[in-house]
Amino acid sequence: MKSFTILTATLLLPSLLLAHGNEVHTDKKKETVKPKKVVVQEVKRNIYEPINQSYLKNIKPIFENKCFNCHSNTPNYPLYYKIPGVKQLIDHDIKEAKSHINMSNNFPFISHDTPINDLKSIRKSTINNTMPPLRYVIAHWDSRLDDVEKEQIIKWVDESLKKLEE
Repeated sequence: MKSFTILTATLLLPSLLLAHGNEVHTDKKKETVKPKKVVVQEVKRNIYEPINQSYLKNIKPIFENKCFNCHSNTPNYPLYYKIPGVKQLIDHDIKEAKSHINMSNNFPFISHDTPINDLKSIRKSTINNTMPPLRYVIAHWDSRLDDVEKEQIIKWVDESLKKLEE
């Protein structure tokens, strides 16, 4: 076992020492060559920009009012937040919600999934009334989406999915 470890370290050490990750190389004929990752991010940014603009104009105000208490970095804590036990429960719920989708940085959202799947999930939870959870609705009776808000969200999601799936 010891000889295996020494052999592995001997074979891997040169590659670790010579590795340089996303370092930008300079070409003598050109000033700078961009790493592929940056180019891909620029293409994605161009695809997401019109979706984000529509989000900012039409959907973000709804989400700020109905979703941001749990799905953003800017929750508006209720008066009873400081009660021991309640504070821990709210903090846990927010952490859990943000682990699924965090809407703080606009679209595309920070999440554990792809933007397409995020949109599909938003559509599904909007249609099925699964967000916000009942426990939250009991304490925040005005947190449910109304029919007009649902229509706006579904329309935005459908238009966005068409753009992303082209």
